[in-house]
Amino acid sequence: MIQSFSYPRSCRFSTEFTLHVNGQAVEVLRTDAADFAIFVYDASQGPAEVVVKRRIEPILEHALRPLSLGLEGALREDGALVFQLTSAQKLSVEVAGSRPLYVWANPPELDVPSEADPNVIYFKGGQTYEVGRLELQAGQTVYLEGGAVVKGRIYAQQADGITIRGYGILDGSYYGSRFKEHVKSVFLERCHDVLVRDITMIHPSGWMIMVGVCERVEICNVKQIGEVVCSDGVDIVGSKHVHVHDCFLHNNDDCVVVKAFAMKHGKNPDFCADLKGCPEDILVENCTLANDPAGNAMEIGHELSVERVSDITFRNIDVLSVHGQGAVFSIHNNDRAVVEDVLFEDIRVEHCWDKFIDFRISKSRFSSDQERGHIRNVVLRDVNWLRADNNIGYTTSLIGGWDAEHRVENVRLENICFNGEPIQHVDELEINTRYADEVCLVEQAVATVC
Repeated sequence: MIQSFSYPRSCRFSTEFTLHVNGQAVEVLRTDAADFAIFVYDASQGPAEVVVKRRIEPILEHALRPLSLGLEGALREDGALVFQLTSAQKLSVEVAGSRPLYVWANPPELDVPSEADPNVIYFKGGQTYEVGRLELQAGQTVYLEGGAVVKGRIYAQQADGITIRGYGILDGSYYGSRFKEHVKSVFLERCHDVLVRDITMIHPSGWMIMVGVCERVEICNVKQIGEVVCSDGVDIVGSKHVHVHDCFLHNNDDCVVVKAFAMKHGKNPDFCADLKGCPEDILVENCTLANDPAGNAMEIGHELSVERVSDITFRNIDVLSVHGQGAVFSIHNNDRAVVEDVLFEDIRVEHCWDKFIDFRISKSRFSSDQERGHIRNVVLRDVNWLRADNNIGYTTSLIGGWDAEHRVENVRLENICFNGEPIQHVDELEINTRYADEVCLVEQAVATVC
């Protein structure tokens, strides 16, 4: 079963690609960074044949990423690309000479909320809604039906048990010409028991999802394309017990980042809040990340104006790209926090440029504390980097403390691979260290080289 959606004619549609799934046309939309298509695929009904065509020229070269999906495409005589899906996958179809085409297959929805429920704000498909600022109250659900385009932002403060869901689109362009500030597309402050799932987010003017001093948050199957600088994907600020999973995030700043600080800037009172909770129990897994020139793929920092940041895990992540000056693995402690017990596990890196690892205690324009902090007990385990020849001599790693009293301690590198081959010494990472202790390479969890 394939379910496609019809979008308002005011949307920007792809001028380059067409897409058919099991013979059914799927509308392809356009942003400045990538084209994308959303549909529902019930894998229990058998494989789905996907056909991608360029409108003018034939497809000559292609890649289906992340490569870990193991998808293989075939080129037909008419210049079309054909491949099969056997599960609801989110992937990037990359054609030589073209912008990426994101093909986002979603599983059938369960327990769709009722339009008649007074606690449900229901946006029907096929229409555009200019809502501006939409504030949620405790127990409310916002439902974006597939094909709906909601222009504006969603805000909640001390609203427990809220849900944002549906296969529709949240479009941040409502604020592009109205504010000079970077407006957060979804900002949830001091909320408990939150679910954000299935939505697609485009055209932000600032951070795309921010959870500030929240607890028990699940962010699932969210798709994002952020073009502008400061379009962070998911900002987990001073929050606890947060689970981000099965998301596809393309951002022109940090894709997923953990912070803790007080927002004291901007004219809008929504953007001034004390978010100095101690982040802990954060799990990010089963995600695909694409980072444009600004920011990092997986980041902790820069703003960490609290006592402790702990129990942070990134697991089973595909990093399609870190194109700019950022890093794949990043901890920037610019404040007083003790950052500890951090795990990066089962990470596949398809492209990065400037930095592979960047763990630093420093001071910057983002700092608010005079005291410097610490970084300790960090593990990178089962990492494979498809390192290209162009990376050699250019892509470096940095691990640096602030001074003799504020150090980076106990960084374990377990089974780090270049192109499937385990490295034999930390020097192969072209790593630069200062005020750093016990930076150790562990191959197959047996031999240790420090």
